[in-house]
Amino acid sequence: MRVRLPLVFVTAAVLVATVTLSAGEDIRITPIPSGTGVLVSFAVRDAWTLGTREVLQSGLMLRFEYEVELKRPAPLWFFDSVLARVRITSRAQFDTLGGGYKVSRMREGHVVKSEQVRQETEVRDWLTNIERVALDPVTPLEINAEYYVHVRLTTSPRRSISLWSILPFGKEEITGREPFTYIK
Repeated sequence: MRVRLPLVFVTAAVLVATVTLSAGEDIRITPIPSGTGVLVSFAVRDAWTLGTREVLQSGLMLRFEYEVELKRPAPLWFFDSVLARVRITSRAQFDTLGGGYKVSRMREGHVVKSEQVRQETEVRDWLTNIERVALDPVTPLEINAEYYVHVRLTTSPRRSISLWSILPFGKEEITGREPFTYIK
């Protein structure tokens, strides 16, 4: 009995630390019902770190890969139905010859926009702020029904080791969820 008690405390401490570490990461999501679908804008406050800046300055391509899902909640969360899913990739690379940055945005693997920028703040905004992503559900949304938008960000390449990369049940990613009622 005495051997199990410390094990329970260690397990509880690891879970509390995991929740505490993940609570600092935040995605601000703004869903706007539009016609038969939803327009989603979001910003990732904590994604721009010293590690991501170092990757960018090294000349490697820095990728922010977002998976945006429109879901309808069910009594048990793993039964939530996915009504629409979109993958957005924002990429940036330092141009060592020209001195600027090459940035591009892709939706489902197709380039939507590409340009050259000069300032690092513009690159940060390009990678961490996404506006007006259209989510068109397979079935029409019901009026006055509850839905939510779930956004998951994965960055690559990763240069840091975190608690998420060590634990067997986690990944190094930032997630956010924003519920809303569909009113037409």
